[in-house]
Parts: sequence; C-alpha cells; structure tokens
Amino acid sequence: MVFEVRLHHMGRFVRDRGLGLQYVGGEVHVVVGLDPDRWSYFEAVGILEEFKYDGKFKLWWKGSREMLLINNLMSLTDDREALNLSTYAEGSGDMVDIYVQHFPSGAEEVLFLRDEEVDIAEETWRNVVEGEVEAFGEDYVDESEEERMDNDDDGFSVENERVDDIVHDVRRNINPVLERWNALKRKKKRVTRRGNVGEGSFVMDDEGGEHEMNEDYVSDELDSGLESDEDGSLQSGKFKKFRKDDMNKDFKFSLGMEFGSLKEFKNALLEHSVLNGKEVKFVKNDLTRVRAECKKKCGFLIMASKVGGKETFRIKTLVGRHRCGRVFGNKSATVNWIAQVLIDRFVNVASMTANQIIDDIKKSFSVGITAWKATKAKQIALDSLVGEWDRQYARLFDYEGELLRQPQPSLPPRFGSFYMCLDGCKQGFLGSCRPFIGVDGCHLKTTYGGQLLVAVGRDPNDQYFPLAFAVVENECKETWRWFLSQLLDDIGGTECQHWVFIFDQQKGLMTVFDELMDGVEHRLCLRHLYNNFKKRFGGGVLIRDLMMGAAKATYEKEWEKKMGELKAINTDAYNWLIAITTKNWCKHAFNTYCRCDVLINNLSESFNSTILLARDKPIITMMEWIRTYIMKHFATLREKAITYPGVVMPRPRKRLDKEIEKSGNWIPTWAGAEKFEVTHGFTMDKFVVDLSNNSCSCYSWDLIGIPCRHAIAAISYKVQNPEDYVHVYYKKPAYVTCYAPEIVPINGQQMWPTSENTPLLLPPIYKTPPGRPKKLRRREADEPVSHTKLSKKNSIRKCSSCKEFGHNVRSCRRKKVHN
Repeated sequence: MVFEVRLHHMGRFVRDRGLGLQYVGGEVHVVVGLDPDRWSYFEAVGILEEFKYDGKFKLWWKGSREMLLINNLMSLTDDREALNLSTYAEGSGDMVDIYVQHFPSGAEEVLFLRDEEVDIAEETWRNVVEGEVEAFGEDYVDESEEERMDNDDDGFSVENERVDDIVHDVRRNINPVLERWNALKRKKKRVTRRGNVGEGSFVMDDEGGEHEMNEDYVSDELDSGLESDEDGSLQSGKFKKFRKDDMNKDFKFSLGMEFGSLKEFKNALLEHSVLNGKEVKFVKNDLTRVRAECKKKCGFLIMASKVGGKETFRIKTLVGRHRCGRVFGNKSATVNWIAQVLIDRFVNVASMTANQIIDDIKKSFSVGITAWKATKAKQIALDSLVGEWDRQYARLFDYEGELLRQPQPSLPPRFGSFYMCLDGCKQGFLGSCRPFIGVDGCHLKTTYGGQLLVAVGRDPNDQYFPLAFAVVENECKETWRWFLSQLLDDIGGTECQHWVFIFDQQKGLMTVFDELMDGVEHRLCLRHLYNNFKKRFGGGVLIRDLMMGAAKATYEKEWEKKMGELKAINTDAYNWLIAITTKNWCKHAFNTYCRCDVLINNLSESFNSTILLARDKPIITMMEWIRTYIMKHFATLREKAITYPGVVMPRPRKRLDKEIEKSGNWIPTWAGAEKFEVTHGFTMDKFVVDLSNNSCSCYSWDLIGIPCRHAIAAISYKVQNPEDYVHVYYKKPAYVTCYAPEIVPINGQQMWPTSENTPLLLPPIYKTPPGRPKKLRRREADEPVSHTKLSKKNSIRKCSSCKEFGHNVRSCRRKKVHN
C-alpha cells in the first residue's frame, strides 16, 4: 500500500479573523507512490531538497479531509512523528497535507507597489507575525536534518527559542523593505496606456512605474533599443526578454516580448495555455514566424516573428484575451510537456504508474491526459535521466580530478568501480574514534544497478562516523577484496592488527577477511546470524532468548549456563552454534582493545538508511550528495561539541546513569588498596573489582570502558565520581578531536579540471534480471507488512473441525471421512 502527500511550500501562515489560521501564497505539489515502510523524516526533507528548498524551515501536517488548520496541525520534526503520519495515511486512505513554515535568512526587496498594495502588504505582514506567535506558541524549536540519525536522539539538549526573538529577528530584516514601501508611497507614478484592450487592438503592459535606480546597480543583460525602421508604431525603447523561470499561471505575454527561438515561444505558449486551461492552434508555423489563435475562436490571437537579420524573435501581434471557458481534456498538454513536469516536480518517476501520473497531472494542473500520453511521458523522462547517468559516468575522471586536484587516468574505458575516502573523515577516525569498523553493502536503484559499499566507525557519542564508500558493479569476493585493500591503504598500518570489524555474512566477505587480515578480529552481526539459525531450527521466543542470552553473557560461566539450557531443549541447535568460533559472536570472548561490545551492525544499516534518498541518483550526484551531507554533518556536530557542558558525551552518559541506578543492589567490601569484593544483596552473586586497573571480573567494564554496576558500587564507597573512571574514548575532548577536521568544499562542474588524454568512460554493462523489477525491500519471513495487523504468513494453521495443527478445514481428512 502506498500513500500520497500534498506539499504546500514557499508560502506563509496568516491569521484570518473569520477563517482562522490559513496558509497563503507559495506552490502546491503532489507526491505519490510513498511507501509507509520506508517513510521517514529524512524522506520528507529529501522531497524539499528536490525542489531546491533553502533556509530554515519547520514542517506541519494534517489529513486533507480536515478543514480547520488551527485545530488539526501536527508537527513533523522526527521519525516518530513521521510514523504517526504514515500510520494515519495507511489507516484512513486519506491524502496528507504537509505545510512548510519557512524562515527566510534575509530581507526581500519589493518594487513597484501601488498605494493600496502597500497598505495591504503592511497589514499582511502584521497578520503573519501575530499568526505565527499565536499558532505555534513560545516553545518553537528549529531542528535541522543532521540532528536526527537512526530515529534516535543524539542526547544533545536543544534550547527552545523565544517567539519574541523570532519576531525581533524577522522585523529587523523587514525594516529595509518597509522603508522602501514608504518611499514608494511618496513617489508619483506615471501610467502609460496604449490602445484599447479588445479584439483587433495592440495590448501593452497595463502599468509602468518610475523609480530611482541604485548607482551601484550593474545589469548583466545585454539589451538593445528598438530600431527606428522596425515596428514604427511602437514606442522606441527596450523590450522585455522572456525567461523560462517566470512562467506560471499568472504570467502575461506582452507586446514586444523577445524570445531566443520560435521553439521557445511555442513551448511557452503551450505551457501557458495548459496552466490556464486554454487550447490554441498554430495557423501559421514556419521558420520565421508563428501565429496562434484560440481553438474556440474566442478572439485571442498572438504572432511572433523574426526581427530583421537577427537571431531574435519578438511578439508583434497580441490581440484580445481568452474569453472561452476552461478545457479539461487539453490537447496542448503534449507528451514533452508532461515529461518535463515529471522530471522537475516529482521525486521518483520510475516508481509511478500511468494512473498515478494521470491523477497527479489532474490534481496539480486540472488537466486530463490519456494513458498513452502518461506512459510515453514517463518513458521520455526515464530516457532523459538515463542520459544524465551516461554523462555523469563520462565525467568521473573530472570529478576525481577535482577531489584529488590532480587527474589520475588509470581506470578502464568502461566503469568498473569508484572509491572515495575524504581526508577529513580519515583524520577524524584516526584521531579519536575507537578501532571498530562496520562494513556493509546496499543496492543502487538506478538503471545500471550496482552496489554501494560503505565503511562506518563509531564516534565518542556512540553514533555512526562515515569513513569510506565505493561504487561497484556487483557484490562479490573480488569487489570486497578491492574495497578493503583501498581502505587498509588509507587508514592501515601497524595498528590494523588491533582493529575489529563487524559485518553481515555478505558474499565472499569472510573469505577475503581471512586472506587480507589473518588474525584480525571480526564479528558476525547477531541479527543475521539468528536469521540463519531460525531458518534451520524454526526459531521461537525461548530459543531466541537463549541464543541472545549466550551472546550477551560477558563472562564464560554465564555463557555456559545459557548454552546448557539450549542443549537441553534442542541438541542440533546447540551443535550448530557451538561450531561457530565464540570470538565472532560472544561478548565474553571479545577483545577489550576497541572498548566496544557491539553485536549488531546497525550503525552501517542506519547510514544506508540515511543516504536512501541519494541511492537512486546518477553516480556523481549521489557521491556529491553524500559528500555534502558529511560536510554539513561535521560542521553541525562541531558546533554542538563546543557548547556541550558535560564531560562524558550524552549517549555514554545515559548508559552510565543506568548502571548507577542498578548499583544500589550491590554491596562493596573493601579488600585493601584499590580492590573490592562486591556482593548482590539478594542473589549473593559476587564479583571482584580492581579500580587501579579499571577492571571487574564480570568483564563488562573491561570490554566497554564504562564502569559497570559492581565498579560503581566500589567507586561510591570511596566517595569518587564515576565519570572519572570512564574511558577517554567517550569524553568531550575525543569528540572535539573527532569532528575537528573540516570537509573541504569543492567547485561545481563548470570549474572542474578537464582530464586530458583519457578515454571516454562508459557506463557499466547491466543485464536486466528476469521478472518484474522489485519495488520494495525483501522482508523477513515473519516480518509484518501492516502496522495494525499481525501477518499470518508462515504461521502454524489450526483446523477448525478437528482442532489439530498443521492443516485447515479444507484439507481435513477426518471431515472428508465423516462426509
């Protein structure tokens, strides 16, 4: 099941005395085909980035059937609220309206306002400020995308901004505009009109204003005056030049407007006709002139022709205006226009069906199109994107040259692989991150397929630290060997023997580890290990808890106890687990050097989820998205670290607080020097704590670097602060060092160095797999599809006739015998 959202942006909230809070101005776009299972706050932000949205903003949402905004708006600031949105859309089948509250970073200049418009604008501004204060109260918090990772708070506190400060900042920015308005009110305007507005007459712009020009103003446009021998009936002067970005529903053609080509004029006229629900036909269409009129003969006529011997085309006839009604099945909505709309306004064209395209065009433009047009437009849009992918593969050498500042033409003529490890990431990782790396791979959702291999570390706040990335044709033993070799060359050395890697059981990865890093500790992701375990032995709550308990046991006796219980229940399951080396999946056998007890490779998967929005883009666009994200991520966390008042970072501090809470049940007995015997008050379990060596016989403190509950009981006995015994890996200086390196910004494609004497790099050869392409990720056998109903797939059936398990009433043998 998919749902739709209607995005209202570039407008503002206004308080209306009669209607309440309203959202006025801006644009409205409909995005369809959104999967509730993949919906997140990052996807909502990614939709805004597709529209090149800039500045600070906050998102609000409601169901489209609910009319009153003030009573139904709900904030959208994190994945928890995004889940509420998708649950509502999935349960009600209703389209969801998302409103963007935009906070501009600077003042906007407003020109050519009439006296009555100045009064309206000033009143509207007061309504906006008062409406924002009344609607959103005093607890407004502006959160950025980088503060949300893996639907988990990073622990940094965010101070609420006062509304008084917001109003002060916005009013401060608007003062130059208000001064400009007041100056315009004192100015006298001259209005020049030519001819009558009606059939058979030339139509000029309705009004023209006089204003003072800033002496520092310099125009980049190359305009020339009107020649005396051309169109002598027109006033000599400069003519307005058509700009494609100005085209909208309210756009007006003017007499003398200039175009670069007749094709540009015809495309503009067709788009304007579609936006306004009119149909035109070209009665004259040759190499030097185009004349069009309304199909319904309402009197509208427009003609553009070439100006002398120049490559300029000008509107020389503009007769009347459309007086006919709106046309729904508009034939002016050509296939090329629909394709351009799909490319510009929708996030993922490939996932849209013909019916969805028809519905979107109908809702957005009130235009009905045929299924053939929708299918053809989708094909053109995809071909255009494929062309962009081809061009970006061809520019990979230039991109590499801009990153390295020196071209290295060593790749084969056809794309094979691309590796990137930013110097800032390398320095931050080697500076203060623990020697713990998670590696994972994910599919690229492009025409040429491919895999993205990632290496992710853990920062001092126990969150992911992006390290290195590689794009390869497919995931196999050779590509993993190449990626890990590149990674070791970047951050390797004599210390690599102390590193720890964690990964899923990818194709060929375990063999490569044994070949390249013999003796280096590597861990298997417990979640994937349990999936394989469950396929063999059926799983179940009891067996799962025993396996997880054995893996999480920090000392060997506890591990033996859990494994013994498992053996008593299922001997085959016990034998299967005992055959796996314990240092690959059990905490009691892990090395203490990395100060990390992680069993699941969730940080790598969290980073893959973060970059989900980029994985369907061309290769350079994707790598630039990732690089830009890391650059902003580093800058944001660098500023947070400066203002953080604590010593231990928030997430390790939360873990320490939990151990402090549990330490109340343990009684320390001093044995001399820095050693203690700590006893549980009820179970009488005992552990030995040595504060001088930061060690406890439960092995938890040694393994993690954060004092366990037994150690905290001994520390409290000595009236000392447990924070002093936390390893330096988790403290603020390490965090500052981690994110101190800056990710260096690079130039745009127009300034990249050109790779010389290198062959044109072609895209990889991609063989389309058989069957229909998969749209959704593969779910586990017992993973529910719905958030409201439990899946019955792979569940044990029970016969309603004989009450036995393993079959249903239709295949019941007893019922057949009885009949």
